[in-house]
Amino acid sequence: MLCKLSLANIKKSIKDYAIYFVTLVLGVCIFYIFNSIDSQSSMLAVSNRQNEMIELLINILSYVSVFVTFILGFLIIYASRFLIKKRNKEFGIYMTLGMSKRKISLLLLLETFIIGLISLVVGLFLGVILSQVTSVFVANMFEADMTKYVFVFSSSAMIKTAIYFAIIYLIVMIFNTIVVSKNKLINLLQASKRGENLKIKNPYICILLFIVSVLMLASAYYMVTSGIEELTKHEVGIILLPISLGIVGTLLFFYSSSGMILKVVSRCKNFYSKGLNTFIFKQINSKINTMVVSISVICIMLFLTLCLLSSSLSLKNYFNNSINKYAPVDLNLYEEVSEGESDIDKFLSEPILKNNIKDKFIINSYTDSNFRFSDSLGDYAKEVPDLIRNHNVLVKVVGEKDYNLLADYYNLEKVNQNENEYTIVVDFNKFVYDESVKRNTTLHIFDRDLVPSKKGVIEGFMEIGANPSNMGFVVVKDDLLAGKDVYSKLLLINYSTSDKETVENIEKALSKIDIKGYSIYDTKKEIKESSSGLTTIITFICLYVGVIFLISSSAILALKELSDCIDDRDKYRILRQIGVEEKDINKALFKQTLIFFMTPLILAIVHTIFGLKFAKWILGSMGVDNMLSGVIMTFVFLLIIYLIYFIVTYLCNKSIIRD
Repeated sequence: MLCKLSLANIKKSIKDYAIYFVTLVLGVCIFYIFNSIDSQSSMLAVSNRQNEMIELLINILSYVSVFVTFILGFLIIYASRFLIKKRNKEFGIYMTLGMSKRKISLLLLLETFIIGLISLVVGLFLGVILSQVTSVFVANMFEADMTKYVFVFSSSAMIKTAIYFAIIYLIVMIFNTIVVSKNKLINLLQASKRGENLKIKNPYICILLFIVSVLMLASAYYMVTSGIEELTKHEVGIILLPISLGIVGTLLFFYSSSGMILKVVSRCKNFYSKGLNTFIFKQINSKINTMVVSISVICIMLFLTLCLLSSSLSLKNYFNNSINKYAPVDLNLYEEVSEGESDIDKFLSEPILKNNIKDKFIINSYTDSNFRFSDSLGDYAKEVPDLIRNHNVLVKVVGEKDYNLLADYYNLEKVNQNENEYTIVVDFNKFVYDESVKRNTTLHIFDRDLVPSKKGVIEGFMEIGANPSNMGFVVVKDDLLAGKDVYSKLLLINYSTSDKETVENIEKALSKIDIKGYSIYDTKKEIKESSSGLTTIITFICLYVGVIFLISSSAILALKELSDCIDDRDKYRILRQIGVEEKDINKALFKQTLIFFMTPLILAIVHTIFGLKFAKWILGSMGVDNMLSGVIMTFVFLLIIYLIYFIVTYLCNKSIIRD
């Protein structure tokens, strides 16, 4: 009997379960996709290094999944609360007809189980299908061989998803049982007549708090944009100041706005009195007033989603496009000169490498014990931010001939300077040397005073890498280095073959060579694999957390709107009774839903504009100079998910007020 009643209730209330069901299905689907990476990667032809990166990604995602489970658990409980609230009167009628609370709890338990089981099956089905697309994405990130691709089903991901969501559903069932058992018959029957308590706020206090919130947000925006250099002069913990200002400012903004909306809009008499605008804005004011904390959290979650996804996608695009730029040769070996057999000679004597060299050259670097980083900046060294340390590090000096040879291979700007001139080549914190050269700083190297050349500062690097961090080396005329001891050598090699198997054999042989502790070698292949692995890990984690944040934010807004619409059915009935046409009511409902959804999103976008400027400054120090593609992709993705929830919410609201 209870089973039949449960099925009948689900069938009858299928529209009411739409948001709940969509959220559950999306949650299950995403959970499965991100936890099936291990099965997807098993079919890819990847190297040992890439395999290590994939294992690291899987381990990190398993920990992130626990965090995601808590978020989804809270969201599902919140959604269940909405469904129970909508059916309070129904439960009251059951009790009037003699059904005990225990049976009502059992009925609700069966309904939750059935909905959970259906959403689990549908979510897993969609997850299995979409995970195949993710496989292509993973293969593309790692540039793996897809010739052996087969359809993959991850039984471990399915079991993990089923267990995690079973625990969530069990908690929801217990929660629902407790809620129903505590309700009294009179409260259930009169639930539709009781709304949330609405506290009237003092408008003058709201205006004062609004001004304070704007000042706090403006201060936070300034600190992470125009005031970033001042911010970096302090300890890393100082970054908590703009973050704290942003969080508190957001909370005060929505708290004060909820008490000002009607006051401000009502001043515009013609607009406020037009059509159903009075009704719409009173509704909006009431909604924000009753969920200040929730809407503030949603705004911050949307902001984090936009920043995380934009930054991670921009970083991914940058690293994918920068490999050829920052690793223009197949191999480099850095060696500090010392007594004994040279590591460079060991490499060059290796038969398999010796037989596959297309071209090679060696760059010599020198150091002057009296010429350090602080000396290379002159008077400006005293003003350099504390974030840039190591003032006592020796600065390398390179001859003009060697540098120009390097520039040919690296596609860098060449140097042609006069006697007693110098040029600095740098790619990390270039602005420091730019300022030093602007001040016409004289450098004292090997007992000779040198002035800046016409070029002054050139962007470039010496050792290859995914993102070289060249703090700067000085290029001088070769005669200045005559007779000086070489401090270090850099061997650069291009292979004569691009055959993958041959390249792997070369690098396997090189890895077995015993080199000194202060010698380092890198290959383009290893850099490419490490770079793709690192960016994949960052991108996947940001995608996982960002998507969950986005779904949670959209679902909470949708459920709040639906819950309020249930309470407000009598208001719409009164509108019909006083002669308002159905199309005008629907238009008012559409505007009300749209404004409610856009309220946290607009402030989140404003936060994001300044947040991305800060992110661009951080990523800029790594060489990332273009975030546009990542930002566009993120906004398109956000709008699609947001739009889906908005449309479903509006259609469900129409159904509620029509009933």
